[in-house]
Amino acid sequence: MNIYLCKPDETLEQALEAVMEKDPDGRKFTCDEEKDRCYIGDEAFANAPVIVNKNNQYYALKQI
Repeated sequence: MNIYLCKPDETLEQALEAVMEKDPDGRKFTCDEEKDRCYIGDEAFANAPVIVNKNNQYYALKQI
């Protein structure tokens, strides 16, 4: 699992683009700000290939 920390003024969409740009395997991801919010210890958090931390809220990216 990788964790991406958003910059203070960065949107979730910008973070998603940055994650895909830097992914060493060229994977593509998607994220819905409402459906993909997760919490430390839950299944989505534990199984996500990438977690985005935006303002201390976590989002589990899904590979497409």
